[in-house]
Amino acid sequence: MLNYLNTSATPRLLKKVQASLVYLDRQYIRMRKLERKQDTRRKIQLGGLVKKAGLDEETTAVIYGLLLDARERLMNDDAEDIRRSWKIKGDLALTEERP
Repeated sequence: MLNYLNTSATPRLLKKVQASLVYLDRQYIRMRKLERKQDTRRKIQLGGLVKKAGLDEETTAVIYGLLLDARERLMNDDAEDIRRSWKIKGDLALTEERP
């Protein structure tokens, strides 16, 4: 067997390792909580955009279909032109809304 495992330092090393594990576990929990908050914030923002666009009265299926259609368009050869056009339109609409 390994001699260093039988020394009097073993309980101290074990406590250090356990403390490190507790610390890492807490860090992991904090990180997951932050990720969930960021995800929730993003979803709220996207819902707000649907409302701003006047689509909040549409059914979920219509909005989802619209988004799927947009994704297909962004996969075509002219995707950059479409993206640029949509960005300009969105930037203009967002600037016009500000007081």
